Amino acid sequence: MLNSKNFWYANMAGAVAGWAFIIFGAAAPFSGLLYGLWVVVTLLWVIGHPLELAMAIPVAMKAGYSPAAAVVYTLVFGITWWIPVKWGVFKP
Repeated sequence: MLNSKNFWYANMAGAVAGWAFIIFGAAAPFSGLLYGLWVVVTLLWVIGHPLELAMAIPVAMKAGYSPAAAVVYTLVFGITWWIPVKWGVFKP
């Protein structure tokens, strides 16, 4: 399963859905429990994805990706992109 591109593509879709949730919540603020979930997701995505760059860029460069591609893919997809690159599931 972890060697399946489709598994990782599904997880990457989840990362994109997280960004869509963040944008939607910023444009039309939520209330109650949904607001709490929005805050948690926003913190994880906005803080977590940039922190992953320290690990993702060397992995991406070793696999043949440019540093610029590593930054963009990591900020959008996070761990769901660079872990399969590290394991050889995704190749440039």
